[in-house]
Amino acid sequence: MGTSGDLLAAVVEAKPGGSMRPGQLRMAEAVEAAVADGAHLLVEAGPGTGKSFGYLVPLIASGRRAVVSTATKSLQDQLSERDLPFLAETLKKSGIEFTWATVKGRANYLCMSRLVEVTQRQQSSLFADHVDDLQALVDWVEADPSGDRDDLPVAVADETWNELSVTGTECPGRDACPQASSCFAMAALDRAFASDVVVVNHHLYGAHLMANHSILGEHDVVVFDEGHRLADTMASAFGLDLGPGRVFQLRRAAAFLKGVGRIDRTVDSLTKRARALAGALDQTPLGRIGDVASTRLAGPLQDLAVDCSELLRAARSVSADGPMGGPRARFMRLAGHLLADLEMISGPPDGFVVWVERTGGGVVLRAAPVDVGDRMTDEVLARTTMVVTSATLSVGRRVRATARQLGLRWQVEVEGLSDVADTSRADDDEALARSFRALHVDSPFDFEHQARLYVATDLPVPGAGDWEEKTVARVATLVGASGGRALVLSTSHRMVKAFTDHLRATADVVILSQNELPKRRLIEQFESDETSVLVATMGFWEGIDVPGRSLQLVVLDKVPFPRPNDPLWQARREGAEAAGLNPFQAVDLPRAAVLLAQGAGRLIRTVDDRGVVALLDSRMATKSYGRVLVDSLPPMPGTTDLDEIKDFLGRL
Repeated sequence: MGTSGDLLAAVVEAKPGGSMRPGQLRMAEAVEAAVADGAHLLVEAGPGTGKSFGYLVPLIASGRRAVVSTATKSLQDQLSERDLPFLAETLKKSGIEFTWATVKGRANYLCMSRLVEVTQRQQSSLFADHVDDLQALVDWVEADPSGDRDDLPVAVADETWNELSVTGTECPGRDACPQASSCFAMAALDRAFASDVVVVNHHLYGAHLMANHSILGEHDVVVFDEGHRLADTMASAFGLDLGPGRVFQLRRAAAFLKGVGRIDRTVDSLTKRARALAGALDQTPLGRIGDVASTRLAGPLQDLAVDCSELLRAARSVSADGPMGGPRARFMRLAGHLLADLEMISGPPDGFVVWVERTGGGVVLRAAPVDVGDRMTDEVLARTTMVVTSATLSVGRRVRATARQLGLRWQVEVEGLSDVADTSRADDDEALARSFRALHVDSPFDFEHQARLYVATDLPVPGAGDWEEKTVARVATLVGASGGRALVLSTSHRMVKAFTDHLRATADVVILSQNELPKRRLIEQFESDETSVLVATMGFWEGIDVPGRSLQLVVLDKVPFPRPNDPLWQARREGAEAAGLNPFQAVDLPRAAVLLAQGAGRLIRTVDDRGVVALLDSRMATKSYGRVLVDSLPPMPGTTDLDEIKDFLGRL
């Protein structure tokens, strides 16, 4: 074993119940080599591998400054609150010391500038319905050094928190904020700049790239854990959303300009502009837009740009050092971002797609790059060693689809995957930046004995007239055989309701349904009530960790292909076809394979877990791509015999 292997052995020995896992050791050695060589690395590590220690130990041993980026807050908390403190204590015995810090988005921290304005400048009337919340925050600030909402000892209303925090597009930064010296977000960044390991999320890392690498500072290595979500997150970070909510936010921030010169009428007109934009969006067909200037959105967007420019000119006349310094700085930041986005949406860069979409908060205008690969090459691959890891990076043991999304092109070393290494372009600068190593390490779980895969080949094809009726009945049969203890995952809210209603009418167990409780409470109740059933849609296909007897059946209603009419996925298919690729093979199948594997991965979380993954999509057996999808799942013995599965569940 190399340096990392020896340290990993010491760490595992020190961890209660720890044991050396071959896959974890192989991963650590690969990360150690990649960091030493400055090589990019993709590691697909099966469930239970111990990915966190597999990359943290070699990173820390290297002495290089590293950023670890996660897709979920739960993993970010696990790293910063459990794994890194344990490693700091354990590795110190081997003579290795390091520092670490966690940075979250601006809105997670209390804004001292807003708190000062509220408490010292008679704005507390804003909190007439939340006086206790305001006082709790004032008391907390005096006692807590973090300002992080997650550290609050009591819950406060979202309305209160939103008034006393700011987003990244609103915060004016260290040089313009009058309370910068006491800013919690700035303090978190200062700790990060001074730390060897910095833990962030993918969204914040995207913001760091958009801010010319100024948020997190220079680093030698970036590790993207849960990397199967990275390309989509970066597309969102490099794009924009524009709707009436942003105009109303600007209107609230512009209140300080009332009475400045003759600006009152322009401030008041922002409400009119927001309503005009909302009306135009409601009347614009949902979907892709070729040219915004040719739609009814053009007028409202142009009027809004004129008002933004006028208000920015007025704000510049306000003293930056007076009592309005904080509101002025935040307003100018907001208005500047909005004006830039208005300009971009009117003439988007090449490779961007623009569309209108209905969200939970209303109809919005969106823009995003179709392909983030070139941007990742310029902003990450050419500057920093990149390690990407997840339990699901390959499609049928081929990793090239994921690599292509992230700007990686030429494989120079592959282990445990079916791809063929290609070194034909490894002699020029671009190829060196885009070259990578790929590694697959198996899970330590014994899927042969712990799990079964059931494919319901006798059900109609999804979309057929009687598919819903028969699928709902099949779910009830499976849940009855398992005695509850089931996670039922669907690709649509309509089917979530259908499953929920039928199970509540037929099953003698508690049925929990998405949106009836906050996500965290749903999962907690599902885990604590051993025979309950949780029915949910796409937000629950990944990141759910419920080991033990509370989860012995995972039902997936159909293969989660992207919607055919989704504007971004439409554009990606067109881009693949233009590049000479098969759109289905290059775009739809990889996305479906990764999500399907993520959903199936909810079942076996420890060596003691047992259960069934049930796929109710007969295309898994009748279509040629079904074999690719099955090969992307954990290696569970499969069957199409419902009685065999009922017997297996009954024996559990």
